[in-house]
Amino acid sequence: MELIEKKENKMTFIADIDESLANVIRRYVDQIPILAIDEVEISKNDSPLYDETIAHRLGLIPLKNENVKEGDEKKLTLSSKKEGYVYSEELKGEASPAYNKIPITLLNKGQELEVLATARVGKGSEHVRFSPGLLYYRNLNKIKIDKNCPKEIIDICPLNVFKEKNKEIIADEKKCDDCEWCVEFCKKQGKNGIEILPTEKLIITVESFGQISEKEIFKKSIESLKKDLKEFSKKIVK
Repeated sequence: MELIEKKENKMTFIADIDESLANVIRRYVDQIPILAIDEVEISKNDSPLYDETIAHRLGLIPLKNENVKEGDEKKLTLSSKKEGYVYSEELKGEASPAYNKIPITLLNKGQELEVLATARVGKGSEHVRFSPGLLYYRNLNKIKIDKNCPKEIIDICPLNVFKEKNKEIIADEKKCDDCEWCVEFCKKQGKNGIEILPTEKLIITVESFGQISEKEIFKKSIESLKKDLKEFSKKIVK
């Protein structure tokens, strides 16, 4: 594996694995146990939003998954009387939001919002609020550049794949997402200057919604897959 890029809540790397295996790992992201608000009791709501809308917004606020396991439940409260936006940082209790400045609603002077919420551990296959993030992939491309390739492709490529070095056009193949703008441009010029060929290697990107890190998402997805395969193997033996 080769790391290409690492940002906050996101990493991209090259892996030499079969596409079918990558797809299974992707699907098992939604089998990772994740804590999220599941039930909401609203005792007072003077805001312009319906109770159902408030509950929906609370359910989609990512909560930090610290020392949680399947079957856990945690209580949170929200009490706000101040004028202005009510943010996720005002949720207090046995869990804390991954981001503090997610707006929930807006209160005018004299208005109040009182909420009791219950968070439980679930899986993304049940509802998106339990999803920890995204995993997606594409093939790493091999780019063949003909010596007669027009230099204008350096400027027309939206991902800045091409550059000139020692009077030759070279390509950063890791950036190419197979949009084929360069191929179409060359064809319009009456030339076959670019050929893009997919390789067997994959460029995998993992993005976290904040409950757990992107590295944990990849690791726990594989662990969930192994667990199910182990159970399946036991049933076959029987």
